[in-house]
Amino acid sequence: MTFGEMKMIGVCSKVAVCLLAVCLGGCAAVMKWQPMRSREMVWYQKGISQTKIRSDLQACKAAVSDAGAINICMQAKGYYSIPREEEDLLKVRALQEKGLGDKDIARRLDWKEEKVSQYTDDRYELRDVDQLAMQPVEILAALGKPAVGPLIDELARADPLVRRQAVQALGEIKDPRAVKPLIGLLNDRDALIRRHAIEALGKIKDVRAVSPLATRLSDKREESHVRTAAAEALGTLRDPAALESLIAALKVSDWALRSRAAEALGKIGDVRALDPLVDALRDQDPVVRGYAVEALGELKDPRATVPVRAALGDRDREVRKKAEEALNKMKGGRSSSDN
Repeated sequence: MTFGEMKMIGVCSKVAVCLLAVCLGGCAAVMKWQPMRSREMVWYQKGISQTKIRSDLQACKAAVSDAGAINICMQAKGYYSIPREEEDLLKVRALQEKGLGDKDIARRLDWKEEKVSQYTDDRYELRDVDQLAMQPVEILAALGKPAVGPLIDELARADPLVRRQAVQALGEIKDPRAVKPLIGLLNDRDALIRRHAIEALGKIKDVRAVSPLATRLSDKREESHVRTAAAEALGTLRDPAALESLIAALKVSDWALRSRAAEALGKIGDVRALDPLVDALRDQDPVVRGYAVEALGELKDPRATVPVRAALGDRDREVRKKAEEALNKMKGGRSSSDN
């Protein structure tokens, strides 16, 4: 064998090794992603029967032949493509909401009771979910608690759209497990995500959020719309611990924030806000004055009667109307000594 022949054999051997490595790597990749590809996707729309879904799908297939066009056709009819596991869970949850137990659900769906019990178990969580948060919020909210863990994991995604969807869905589900992760997002670099996190915390109504929300409200470097959302959320939580930050917000330059702060103080109903709200009746913006007089009506403190009655002569018709409503509400109000 000549030297040239030996050299050629060596080169071929190296190529063969490289090809084998590529093949193994490719095979490994196929094995790794195969479970995701094998997941059965189905068309879903709340309250729509399987018969109707099949009929609509056949109509789309009759109209167009391309798979992409069929998808667009079904989406135009209000359908979402979701994994079979999620559809099964949604079926079970819908029947649970009607008051059915595991046995009745199994009978209705013609399933084994063990399958139903899997979805009704409090420890059940959706598995093998790839970017769950990319699904519509209404679907995620309907999935409920089994989606909470995967959605919390999605909060770490780089894609801001995924994070926003996850935040909004967690707010709709209202599970306390989401409170701490959502509080962590109050320092997110994306202002919209911070606002959505605030709104979600307001919906969950957990007192652990009061102090972080008050801090966000008081931060003068924060975007105005984010601070406004914080004031609104604190009003929903109705915790007197937020009183100081909300009273301070009555003095900021943004009228929207001042108005939401006044509204929140009315919802909390603490008479310590009486004097600041009376001062707000002299605000230059009629929206702020309207919320202030409305809040004074919520306090039902007799000391507010004179300033609220004076608001009957306000130059803005809506403020006058709210002053009249506030006085009617205060007629059966409590005295300041009750507090």
